[in-house]
Amino acid sequence: MQDSSATPLVRFSDFLGIGYFGDNRQHIIAPIFDLQQSAERAWARVMEPQLFHAVFVEHTGKYEFIAYPVELKPDKINHILYRSFSSLDSLHKFKSSYGGRTFIKFGWHDLTKPQKFDVLAQYAMVDSVEFVKVDEIRSGTLVDQIRRS
Repeated sequence: MQDSSATPLVRFSDFLGIGYFGDNRQHIIAPIFDLQQSAERAWARVMEPQLFHAVFVEHTGKYEFIAYPVELKPDKINHILYRSFSSLDSLHKFKSSYGGRTFIKFGWHDLTKPQKFDVLAQYAMVDSVEFVKVDEIRSGTLVDQIRRS
């Protein structure tokens, strides 16, 4: 794991939730915004690196989702996707079906459509996904720093 002691990190969490969808060859992790314009603005700020590492941190009765750029840039702000959930249901569903490749796509809730959810065409690749228990996070690691910031 990369040391980020001199790298500026910013948690990015002004979205409603995260949707998970896909099939056995690819899985999509989608931060869900309230408006398409919000998703587009966030995409422009956050997705420059195009390659992320995803970590699901499981607690008793809740979990945290963290995605950070694989290549952190020490001379600029690095946006981190972070969200905490008060239930383990969606984590267990994603974890049980996880396999193949994973991508991040930003989406939004569209109350005018029957499915109420749409996504941008652009996507970022995820190098790998980790599922860890909270007591497995070592102090001082990048994931620990993100969780505490």
